[in-house]
Amino acid sequence: MTQAQRKVRGTRTVLGVAPIVEPLAVVEKREPGWDAGVHVQRVRQRLPMHPDAAPVRHAVDAILQVHPKLRSDDLHGLASNRGGLGAGRGVHLKSDRTVTPGYRGSDPSSSHEPGAHQSVKKRDCRVGNPPKAPLLPNRLTAWFVFLALSLLGASSVWAQSTFAPSVSVQRERVSLVVNPDGTYSESAEQSIRIRTAKGVEEYGSQEIGYISSQEEILTVEGWTVTPDGTRIPVLPAAIRDRDEDNSGGAADFSDTRVRVIIFPRVSVGSVVTYKATSRVHSVPYTGEFTRSFVFSPSMPYEDWELRIVMPASRPLFVEQRGIEGGLEKTVDGLSHYSFRYRRDRAEPVERGSAGSLHHADYLMLSTMPDMRALGRIARGFFEPNVEVTDEIRSLAQELTAGTTTERAKVRALYHWVTKNIRYVSISLGAGRLVPRPASQVLHNRYGDCKDHVVLLESLLRAVGIDSSPALINSGSEQRLSSIGAHYPINHVITYVPSLDLYLDSTDPFAPFGTLPLGDLDKPVLLTRLDRLGRTPPMKAEEHTARTQVRMVIGSDGSIRGSAHTRNTGYFENSSRSSRFDDASRSMADVVRSQLFRFNETGAGTLRYTDPSDITLPYDITCEFTREPLVNMPGRGALAIPVGLAPGNIAYLGIIKPEPVSDHPTLCASRVVQERYVLTFPSNVAIEDIPKGTRFRQGGIDFESRYTHSGRTVTVDRRLRVQRESRVCGLKESREWLSFYRVIQRDLRSQIVYR
Repeated sequence: MTQAQRKVRGTRTVLGVAPIVEPLAVVEKREPGWDAGVHVQRVRQRLPMHPDAAPVRHAVDAILQVHPKLRSDDLHGLASNRGGLGAGRGVHLKSDRTVTPGYRGSDPSSSHEPGAHQSVKKRDCRVGNPPKAPLLPNRLTAWFVFLALSLLGASSVWAQSTFAPSVSVQRERVSLVVNPDGTYSESAEQSIRIRTAKGVEEYGSQEIGYISSQEEILTVEGWTVTPDGTRIPVLPAAIRDRDEDNSGGAADFSDTRVRVIIFPRVSVGSVVTYKATSRVHSVPYTGEFTRSFVFSPSMPYEDWELRIVMPASRPLFVEQRGIEGGLEKTVDGLSHYSFRYRRDRAEPVERGSAGSLHHADYLMLSTMPDMRALGRIARGFFEPNVEVTDEIRSLAQELTAGTTTERAKVRALYHWVTKNIRYVSISLGAGRLVPRPASQVLHNRYGDCKDHVVLLESLLRAVGIDSSPALINSGSEQRLSSIGAHYPINHVITYVPSLDLYLDSTDPFAPFGTLPLGDLDKPVLLTRLDRLGRTPPMKAEEHTARTQVRMVIGSDGSIRGSAHTRNTGYFENSSRSSRFDDASRSMADVVRSQLFRFNETGAGTLRYTDPSDITLPYDITCEFTREPLVNMPGRGALAIPVGLAPGNIAYLGIIKPEPVSDHPTLCASRVVQERYVLTFPSNVAIEDIPKGTRFRQGGIDFESRYTHSGRTVTVDRRLRVQRESRVCGLKESREWLSFYRVIQRDLRSQIVYR
């Protein structure tokens, strides 16, 4: 192969002819699985009554709720992906930083378009092997960081400001010897150059994750080279095994182990190195090899190289971006591949972007030519466990008794599974990809996403309705691999072809006919139908928040008010989750945090539909009092207060967009409609009211109106955003920035009184 062929970008073909190119985010290796390991399938951000505040404070903070020992600075970690989802080796940075559980805030700078990110609840939809890693230490941290970036839409968009990476990869060599049955041996050596004091803290100890039922670590050694050139070996006592720490996440049973390496005398300027060998004796896709590597834009790579030797009879398919290399030679029936990667620059990871497949460097490898080939094998995981036993048939008939349409039958069965099957991840051996039999799931009344799918499919089949598992990425990735690589699949949901309907029964807050934000407008692999599909696009009118607020202002400037909100779509999903989580908090605490969003103080009560009853429309009502915002009597001006209302539009004014960037970002379609009716006291005369405004550009349509009658001022604001897809680019980024300036001016408008 010529050098030009090795560097070709954007082509797809069997390796040895021309490799491909595309992107991913944190060099990470994991075995495939539908449930992301300790995956935070729904690390739902709990924003009090504020479904449009899904953009999160730091994407990592939400993950830290699930894994409190990680640091937000671990964003600069790196990991390596063994082929897709749920298992693999990667980097796991030791950390002692914690975050207060139940954090309820959001960062004004978290996205160029608030409301575009998934608000998720803790779920470990572990479809596949959790991160394993005899080759890249620090695996779990990067794994969690990667999930934070992917699930919450916080993958890399790169800033222009000065950035100093805490470490760099000085040198890394990975060697794989692949057997005809897809199993393989691996050896790796990685040297990390410590650049800052933070790097000392992050990489002074590292962890190598592995799955004990599928892989064994044969040897591990390490050493530190100090700035003066002294080499200090890691003592055997400083290398030891422990169970993976899943504390703080969803119920999780896993055979993932972690080998910890504690490096001696690490300081700025040191280089820490480890060498490891391992043997993978069991692969998820029987007879097939798949492996993926993703490179963090926030870390320089001085010298990275991968070498693979495998039988020439097995073609290797490649998808890549920014990686050089390919087939070097075929000798004695063995194909020899070599891939190289170098990057001197490093950019900080910013919040707000679409998944890493849109803009990072990556390398995906598989002996399966395309996703349909992978899906045919995956069908064999699900089909044997779909059962129509007497118990399942009896339950299905009981639940659908009295229904007259197919849609009504599906609704009844979906509601039952969503309400009655508790989410528990059991990722032991083949259980990372293979669900438990439907009868066992029904008996236990718990299971992860793949268990939900087989039970729902069994119940549907019992009443004559066909369905199919739909493999999907439930985070910020908006595409699947063009070859048979498992990455970025991390979840599985249900598809009912006769109704063209997708269902995610693992989300207890998604009413029938709706999907969580992270599942919308995504490509899926329909295993039973042997084809690709796509979940529904976002339509603005299906994701609405409509609020009416009445406030009576006292003679001293205090306020007594009430509000009513009806949410649909992702507003409803997020708000139900927040309210459900609030059950463990006092009403005073909930109200206090709600008012604090806009620097208001006071008291009040909230009443709402049972968040867990997704059969009912979702309404929230509240009554509140708040302390004076302005001095009365006397001359003054009053900006429109929010009180205990959601304040979806007001929130947009405090979330400053990221600088305009041509990197793809996540965006969302929705309608927000708010009416505020303010009645002033009799001792106050209204002199002037704002003129209102109108903004129309691209997919954004906003209007505000102010009317005055006697002592009452009515404020109407309506925002409609309709995007072409969930991924926006430079044009939409500019439009949102223009809108932000308009909405800020409108929110600063004041009612003048005397």
